[in-house]
Amino acid sequence: MRRMVLTLAVVLLMNVGPVRAIDLEPARDALRRHEYERAVGLLRPGAETGDSEASFMLSQLLRYGRGVTLDLPQACRLLEVSATAGHARAAGSLAAMLDSGECANSARTADEWRAAARSAGYAPPAAATKQASDVAAPSAEHLLRAVRAGDSAQVLRLLESLPIDVSDEYGRTPMMLAIEAGQVAVARELAGRGASLAAADRNGDTPLLLAARNGNAGLLSMLLERGAPADLANDSGTTPLMIAARAGSRELCDRLLASGANPGLLDAGGLRAGDHAASSGYPDLAARLGVRAKRKSAGPAQSDALHAGQAPLMIAAESGDLKSLNGRLAAGDDVNANDAHGMTALAIAARAGRAATVEALLAAGATVDARGRDGWTPLGHAVRSGQTETARLLLRGGADPRARQGGDKPLLLVAIESNHADSVPILVNTGADPNQGDDAGLTPLMAAASADDADVANLLLAAGARADSTDSHRRTALWFAASRGSQRAVAGLALHSALNAADDEGTTALAIAASRGHRAVVESLLAAGADVRRTSHNGNGALHVAAAAGHAALIPRLIAARAPLDGVNSHGDTALILGVKSRCLACAQKLISAGASTHVRNIDGLSALDVARLATDKELVKLLN
Repeated sequence: MRRMVLTLAVVLLMNVGPVRAIDLEPARDALRRHEYERAVGLLRPGAETGDSEASFMLSQLLRYGRGVTLDLPQACRLLEVSATAGHARAAGSLAAMLDSGECANSARTADEWRAAARSAGYAPPAAATKQASDVAAPSAEHLLRAVRAGDSAQVLRLLESLPIDVSDEYGRTPMMLAIEAGQVAVARELAGRGASLAAADRNGDTPLLLAARNGNAGLLSMLLERGAPADLANDSGTTPLMIAARAGSRELCDRLLASGANPGLLDAGGLRAGDHAASSGYPDLAARLGVRAKRKSAGPAQSDALHAGQAPLMIAAESGDLKSLNGRLAAGDDVNANDAHGMTALAIAARAGRAATVEALLAAGATVDARGRDGWTPLGHAVRSGQTETARLLLRGGADPRARQGGDKPLLLVAIESNHADSVPILVNTGADPNQGDDAGLTPLMAAASADDADVANLLLAAGARADSTDSHRRTALWFAASRGSQRAVAGLALHSALNAADDEGTTALAIAASRGHRAVVESLLAAGADVRRTSHNGNGALHVAAAAGHAALIPRLIAARAPLDGVNSHGDTALILGVKSRCLACAQKLISAGASTHVRNIDGLSALDVARLATDKELVKLLN
């Protein structure tokens, strides 16, 4: 993984002047799905242009080594960029990391950053002084931090009052973090004290799988000796033996086999450990694991050729050269042979839209639902590439329209997310399930709603798609449409949906639309009867989030719909206090004009005026004084 290089000076120079707001929802979605590498790629451009939220989110991935090499100095630099721009949580996190020593230095002290966080409306934990640490109850974070640092003495002390298998927000236990950080002594101590060796994080990764991925033979042997299950697979069906085989490690493979690992198990893409060794260029290890490559009548192109790794049959399939293809078949070439990526000639032809070639390969006995290393079938490649005609031919040839593709995606979801909705009616008419979601519960209807594709949404509804289905965070199609500002989709879904359904944080479609400033969507939802008085679990209603996000234009409309003008959230903040915290002068003006009280104090004892003074915002102080 490429190590990121981004200096504070460069970021500050790039952050001169107003920075255009960027859409971070795709990155948040990737984080919800635990696709950390994708999240890093989505966040990097925003961080490089100085976006404070993108910088903060990326700093957390760097801090914990999620999707990128763990890099505390870089995490600290990004936190400082974000905190300097006024991001409250970044300021609080930076204070905590300065206290813990994770950040070596900063332009301000930890206490100064804590004060900045409070003035921006975030109450960070108190300073971790030595005196406080002596009397404060130890937390899971203290234990996890000690494990990562390899501080065995501190780990043992904390285990006197904390569960040994406590986990972080990603589901990783102290044992997993010790293995990930290469802290062998700590891992041995944890194992000796009974730490679970079968626990799995949110990706399904176990301690043994992490040891195999790190290539640490000592840790792997220790875990096996203590009874770690050799064949526990993660959510992709990947076992430790497959990881070791892919890396070409004969030593790790032999140790796993000696402990009973099964080389015949299949991952989600239908591949065995030996297949992974063979495709990674380790034929001897593949043979050791029981896999031998089929002999082809013609070998693949050289590594420096245009069609590297492809046999002549595959090249003919991709180019649509029917004459050459029939000649290779007549010569006895294996119709189901794989290229370096595990793709067959049929998959290659389907992806390229070569209809005649697809027909010829099917007639020659090509396996219609063969999966490549990435778990994609020929039909999946056709749909993802927008090749409607080859998709039709594959379905006529018996392809399964319900076959999930790599990453556990249903084909209907693939069609919509790849902007090739022409395949949707074909798939629906051949038996694709309109309610089949991915592993996070995202359904085709939710994807169509997000894309504001009302036509596809209506087609799916007519085919039996349920508008009340929710994903793993209890979000409905209407919620997604409101979040993305998909006005046409909102108007259609409002007729079929529970308008006030909330996600797992208690946020309704109206509230998410208000927080994003989607005025037309807010109008549609209010006209349909959405309840403006509903609040989230932290007590925020639509008026709160609109003011907090600085969407002043929405405030009069929400007040007209009878949003509680002086309602308080769980922190005691009114919409006015939140508007002041966001430095939104227009928000404060509209709220005060409507009669909002300036005397309410939150649980910190701060009024809107106090917050304005702490922020040294002269215009807001003048308005509120």
